[in-house]
Amino acid sequence: MRRWVYGWLIGIVLLTSGCGGLQSGQHALCTAETFQPNYVRSPQMERLLYWSTFPVRVYFEKDENYSEILQSIALDGFNQWVEATEMKIRYQVVDSKESAQIVVRFDPSTRNGKTNYRFYSNGQLEHADIYIGTKGNNSVDIRSVAAHEFGHALGIGGHSVNPNDMMYATYTSGVPLRITESDLNTLKTAYCNLFLQRGRAPMIPPNEPLLQHTIHCGDHP
Repeated sequence: MRRWVYGWLIGIVLLTSGCGGLQSGQHALCTAETFQPNYVRSPQMERLLYWSTFPVRVYFEKDENYSEILQSIALDGFNQWVEATEMKIRYQVVDSKESAQIVVRFDPSTRNGKTNYRFYSNGQLEHADIYIGTKGNNSVDIRSVAAHEFGHALGIGGHSVNPNDMMYATYTSGVPLRITESDLNTLKTAYCNLFLQRGRAPMIPPNEPLLQHTIHCGDHP
């Protein structure tokens, strides 16, 4: 059994919000009760975020740790979210790091993962960096870590307390993680405009201060 632990690093501006609450501008779209069951109010959930449009552009860092095989395994994990949302959540792999919204890197020194992201005060995501541990080259674990971290990068800013959920705080090595109804409903809560055909709050001005956080997923001390 391995454990995911998360910590928040305060960036440019500190955002104050209730644990499990939706960001300002999202309250008019839905509440934590709209899609049930979910873990929006989980004590391990800090906030929900969202991308303003899809597909989101994904770039894989072509450094010494990269391989096409690892990219394929990671995309298998990402695709769980695409399939679960019936392609309402989509991504596009791009060749330019400068044009990417999500940058993915592989780390052979660990089996764990980490996601950094920047977002505006209304919860709109601006950029995310995903780090996927590949130590041991266990394809099941790499796929699971990739899927878990992509869930964070899509806007799930915390963890579930249900051990059956993809976004639970622990996982068992060699046992593939699968998206549950609660995982899906939690993500739906962040994207009510896609699943209920409701309007989204106006996009934030480009000069709005950015917020920055990091979720560390790894061994429990």
